[in-house]
Amino acid sequence: MNLKKMKLKTLLLFFVVALSLQVIAQSPQSVIITGTAPDYRNYEIQLYRYADAISKTKKLVSTINIDAEGYFHSTAKLSATTYCFADFDAYRAFIYLEPGKEYELVFPPLKQIPASQKRNPFFQAEETAFALKNSSADDLNRQIQQFELAYLKEESRYFNQIFNLQSKAAVDSLKANLSKQFSQSNNTYFNQYLFYRTAFAEYALHQGQSESFVRNYFIGHQPDLLIPSCHRLFHQLFNDYFTFESNQIRGTEFKRLVARADLNGIEAYFANKKQWNTNLSQLVILQSIHDAYSQGQFSQGSLLRLLDTIGASTWPTDKKQIAKRLKERLTYLKAGSDAPTIKLTDFSGVSQPLSSFKGKYIYLNFTRVANPICRQHLDQLKQAGDLLKQQVQILNLILPEEASKKELILQQNWPGEFFIIDEQAADTYRVTTLPMAYLIDPSGKLAMSPAPNPLDGFEQQFLNLLKQNRLNELRQQGK
Repeated sequence: MNLKKMKLKTLLLFFVVALSLQVIAQSPQSVIITGTAPDYRNYEIQLYRYADAISKTKKLVSTINIDAEGYFHSTAKLSATTYCFADFDAYRAFIYLEPGKEYELVFPPLKQIPASQKRNPFFQAEETAFALKNSSADDLNRQIQQFELAYLKEESRYFNQIFNLQSKAAVDSLKANLSKQFSQSNNTYFNQYLFYRTAFAEYALHQGQSESFVRNYFIGHQPDLLIPSCHRLFHQLFNDYFTFESNQIRGTEFKRLVARADLNGIEAYFANKKQWNTNLSQLVILQSIHDAYSQGQFSQGSLLRLLDTIGASTWPTDKKQIAKRLKERLTYLKAGSDAPTIKLTDFSGVSQPLSSFKGKYIYLNFTRVANPICRQHLDQLKQAGDLLKQQVQILNLILPEEASKKELILQQNWPGEFFIIDEQAADTYRVTTLPMAYLIDPSGKLAMSPAPNPLDGFEQQFLNLLKQNRLNELRQQGK
């Protein structure tokens, strides 16, 4: 009897310890980031992670404040290994952070670019890994970099056989050689990274158009899209999948399901026609809504209804959160949504929020007075009719480098008030070119997003808007 009690106590103790270790592993732990970067003195750099790999909503991990001497020390709290990134100057620098570890960062050579260049829609940041000082042999970043070099070497060795001759034997040899070199890691994240990264050699044989390939990598294994190699392979396979499936020989049926926002029908279609499991079907649906929204083949209203249906469904909470974030991203700055508030500063240094301007329509005019084209648009505002002047408050917004242009602005007598905004405010309104404008209605919602510039017919479109609003009021009164 005593022996049985002892065994029971031992078993109970084992479960308690195991549960405690699991809780500790899932609890956030501190990450310390230190280093020196003299070229980046007085920089403030935000380090982000993605909340998920589909909406790509950024979440702040830590702010790296580099002091006047070039030193920095910051901390973060993480509960799992996380791919993090920072955008500064010409770079997007990334790093893999593991809970409970300390990292001494080495910044890339300073490469400053004008803010206007970064706002250019064709600008692409130079992607680079943060270098680490005094990293150990088992550091994840070091392991991934060594693996990438080895992979490229093996890919070059078998390039002709794989990409031209479509040789499966060459793919098997490549994978076997890499497996021999990197078989000792106990890091689960690293092993997952390798699993999906080496899949690209196999992908080259059939461009992923193989049921066994999909089963092996996305059904037989639980994909973690926050691991970059996994997300990249997922994106290669399922990019714009609604359009792909609709363009198949019998794609009309599928296209109707999307048009009707028939979530259950789409899930059943993937389960029956593709033999996909629930997890893969849901991930592909979310990614496809993201991809299809700006393509024009499907109604944006139908796609948004799909997201609403997901939110009210029995889908797992994490997928419903992705749908929520995705809708927020897709409808951001959409006409009818609340205008984001930003800080406006006048020439005397007094600041106020955009939200303090209410009661009239607001023409938010992002401009650059040193630019001849912007000046032509500002001159056009002088010709505005009385109705526009009565109904619309014009706010001309300039960036800090033009704060010294006060005298020029006063001399020109351009309509409206001038305010100075920072780069973050310009980013909030996704300003990519100048001039660029938005119209905000008296309740603080975006009425035109974006709005036409003055020389592009803004006044006429605004008068049409007033006319349409009046007609709608009369219809409501007649009901």
